[in-house]
Amino acid sequence: MTTRTTTATGLLLLAALALAGCATSPGAGDTSGTPDAPATENAAPGGDAELDAAWLDGGRAIGIVTWGSSSCQPIAGEATASGQTVTVEITDQGDACTRDYVPRASFVPLPEGVDPSQDVEVVVTGTFAGDTDLDGIPGATPPAAGEPAEMMPSAGWFDDGGLVLLTYGSSSCPPMFETVELGAAGEVRAVEAAAAADQVCTMDYAPRLSVLGVGEVSDDDRPGELVLVSATGDEQRIAITG
Repeated sequence: MTTRTTTATGLLLLAALALAGCATSPGAGDTSGTPDAPATENAAPGGDAELDAAWLDGGRAIGIVTWGSSSCQPIAGEATASGQTVTVEITDQGDACTRDYVPRASFVPLPEGVDPSQDVEVVVTGTFAGDTDLDGIPGATPPAAGEPAEMMPSAGWFDDGGLVLLTYGSSSCPPMFETVELGAAGEVRAVEAAAAADQVCTMDYAPRLSVLGVGEVSDDDRPGELVLVSATGDEQRIAITG
């Protein structure tokens, strides 16, 4: 569970992410759910940006959620740590972007020395200056120096009805989703859309973050599992942190 600068409510399913207009940076992804937009762009009461955060990769990384254009993902710098405070600069990518206003997530590896089993304060500087908190993950262990990411899908809650999904693949072709909803067994089901026949993707293999919305889910009733359904019908079960 996170404590946010401004509480976001009323998540709705969105149309597929528009990629035209700006290049997509590593860590970019589909935005399939969105809270109600703050009254002032990028800002919450007190002048701080609207921020949220979610644990990813078992506590080895954080997905930081900011608001802005769906076609121009923000750029995150290298994170630093002082005790249990993680600081990272996140800047806007450019001006040639669509004028929608949705949550996007930036991939931030957890800096060395931070204990993911304890509460963490996340401080963001740059375009999206503000701060938010992450509750510790019981039993999580700090990543060892130089420990590589597992490069497996993972997910974490950042809001009562919103989660961040981490997948790996081409940075220019993040996954799109036809539906994101609660399943009959209480799990979250996310069904990927088929790629366009003329889609061209870069050959890199990078983290992609997708912000998914599943409607109003109380803090005590958050599902602990995401079923990721590929466009061909294959299912993969992913534990959701938070």
